Amino acid sequence: MKTRRETYTAETPTSLFPESLLTVKQFVQAPCSIGNRGSKMKCITRLWGLNIPSELLQEILSRLGLKENIRASIVCKTWCEAAVSVRKLQPRPWLLYPQEGSEDKGDYILYDPSSSQTYKFNFPELENDEFDYTSTRDGWLFMLKHDPWELLLLNPFTGERIHLPKLPEKTSGNCLDFSAAPTSSSCLVISLNYTDYGLINIWRPGETVWTTHRFKNHLENQPVGFWYTCVFSNGLFYFHSTWGFLGVMDPSKLTWNNLLVKLYPYPGAFDSELFMAEHEGEIFLGFTRDIKNPSVVIFKLNLNRNGWEETRDLDGLTIFTSHRFSLTRAGLPLEMRNKIYTSQSPRPPSMLVFPYRGVWVDPLHNVNL
Repeated sequence: MKTRRETYTAETPTSLFPESLLTVKQFVQAPCSIGNRGSKMKCITRLWGLNIPSELLQEILSRLGLKENIRASIVCKTWCEAAVSVRKLQPRPWLLYPQEGSEDKGDYILYDPSSSQTYKFNFPELENDEFDYTSTRDGWLFMLKHDPWELLLLNPFTGERIHLPKLPEKTSGNCLDFSAAPTSSSCLVISLNYTDYGLINIWRPGETVWTTHRFKNHLENQPVGFWYTCVFSNGLFYFHSTWGFLGVMDPSKLTWNNLLVKLYPYPGAFDSELFMAEHEGEIFLGFTRDIKNPSVVIFKLNLNRNGWEETRDLDGLTIFTSHRFSLTRAGLPLEMRNKIYTSQSPRPPSMLVFPYRGVWVDPLHNVNL
């Protein structure tokens, strides 16, 4: 499969992009060694740990993701103990859904699958179905309301709301995402609209207007479909279209890259459900083959080859998908690994009934409701 990469620079001056938000995650204790004979995960007794001060070793290991932390733990006993002491896991996604049978359509239930606890809230903004959830991060939901048209950041855990300024006329985004909680200095909200030229609007908390950037469209003679989903990874926004194109926006350099990578047959040709997910820099793409065959095909992005490679498993990850976005988790119970839970699934984890308007929410750390 031949690919081609083209880079276009915005017509506006370059602005600096703040560093990504560092979040404190829960510490999870795990056994240092595995007792089964022949296990590949046994700790190896060596002198690796004697040459590195313990505090420095813990500092180094604390900066690793979960997969790298586990790999480092098999170097030797000292490394294993240090890796386990700083091992971090993200909390499992929560579920937000309308309260069934309530007279007030703004009544919603927030469900914690880890403890099977439910919490009732009222959100007047959600009284009708004229809205879409576009993404979630650090306890916040990014929403697009259609009647009246409005962009809203909502924190269902704290009740905080941030109403964003109106986008410039005729630039309503097909694809919307944000990089961090709006309470963070690294928060950046992005709206993409792609017609005869690429149009990206950027907003940061505290600003009263959007900043518009235009990019030359070199895909004008090719069927792109529309930009359907987006993920934020390592400071970049990755957009995927319904016809298989991948666009990458670098907000620090204000550049737009078209990676002309397509899947055959195109996902859009089958009107299939499409999702993207991200985990520690790895980008996944999933879609159903067609309406009659609901099985999900998963691809992983190979940046060295600028192409998608089909994968048979998720490397132990669990993906929680909603209509326009997905969340990934590592280290969940064995029975939940290498599985995909959708927001329309009739039997999600630890729950029998899953309402149509349910949505996964990336929870706050150390939630106390």
